[in-house]
Amino acid sequence: MTEPFDLEIVYNYQPQTFVANLLLQGYTHKFRVLIGETEVFFEPDEEGSYRAIKMPDQDEKELQKIDKALLQEIGKKIESILS
Repeated sequence: MTEPFDLEIVYNYQPQTFVANLLLQGYTHKFRVLIGETEVFFEPDEEGSYRAIKMPDQDEKELQKIDKALLQEIGKKIESILS
């Protein structure tokens, strides 16, 4: 696991900062982003876009409470960091 870093986005015209980590797992990777008190994990899909995923030990109800548009903005920010 790498050191935490600040992931800054603009969402609903408001700047927001989230703490994130890059998680290296063999030949693949994920990003863990803390949204409030909920850990959200992002991984690349087939097209190279980043999507939020549910981990096996996570409560799906907690993830569903997070605005989908916010998750999309965070995914786009992760993509822009890597490009």
